[in-house]
Amino acid sequence: MNQLQLLQRLRDSFRRMTGSPSRALDAADEAARVTRSAVRGLARQRVSYLLRQLRASLGLSYADVQQATGLTQQLLFDVEFKDHRLTLAQLHLLADCYRVSAEDILGVDFDQPSRVEQD
Repeated sequence: MNQLQLLQRLRDSFRRMTGSPSRALDAADEAARVTRSAVRGLARQRVSYLLRQLRASLGLSYADVQQATGLTQQLLFDVEFKDHRLTLAQLHLLADCYRVSAEDILGVDFDQPSRVEQD
């Protein structure tokens, strides 16, 4: 093997070594994105299911909820059965209608200090 071939092999090896970390970071970024997407989807499913159960347990129709909240029946259906996100204002309207708090629907305590604030 001559010096030029050796030099070329060293360059190729160096390129592979320096290229690997970026590929690993890209894969980690993709995994984090997929995880965030899955968590958001599960959270929406949980909220949708809970809103559907609350409305049913109170014996309310979509028309009843529309009259109490001003939200359209199509929006209510989409929230309960499709992948539609609520605004915070819409969530509060539904929580008031169903006589629970937004915290109860989301399963969080807004008044409690966050873990970061406690440290």
